[in-house]
Amino acid sequence: MITNSPFIQLFMVVLAAAILMLYIKPTITDIRSTQDQIDTYAYELDRVTNVNELLRTHAGEIDALPLSNIQALERYLPSRIDEIAVMRDLQLIADEVGVQLVTLEYAGSDSTESADPSLQVSSPGNRPITTKFRLGVSARYEELKSLLAAIEVNNYQLSVDTADITPAENGLLNADIILVAYSLEAVPTE
Repeated sequence: MITNSPFIQLFMVVLAAAILMLYIKPTITDIRSTQDQIDTYAYELDRVTNVNELLRTHAGEIDALPLSNIQALERYLPSRIDEIAVMRDLQLIADEVGVQLVTLEYAGSDSTESADPSLQVSSPGNRPITTKFRLGVSARYEELKSLLAAIEVNNYQLSVDTADITPAENGLLNADIILVAYSLEAVPTE
């Protein structure tokens, strides 16, 4: 028989408090922790969904580009530089403008490394790879301007790194120009 003694009532209160502290409170703490993790997961899921949507939007914009724009981008910043094609184009430009071509060399190959170590292919991390070409011409001032203008609208993104222009006889100018072409990958050396 259970009596309603204060000792038993006190024992029941202590037992209820122990159950509350040892079982119910850790369970509630676990539930709160799980709810916090769910909130964090929902937040991160929302962020990932937004990024994926942005990527889909950008991919759609890229897919919507006309083929001519994609080809122009490939010409502007190609995956690799075809050094023979660049040198051929430079020779054709020089012939078209009417300048006398003195030198035309790919300045990134091993054969020119000993001549001028600053003219090598460089790979600066995530930036585009630079490949240098040396162009030497003898021309009048107007022809030299026409040559530089033609190089500017060439099929390759070429920029003038250095230009050493000296006067020569008969009103001609001797120009030694270092041109830089850009690409995403290095030119393989043999």
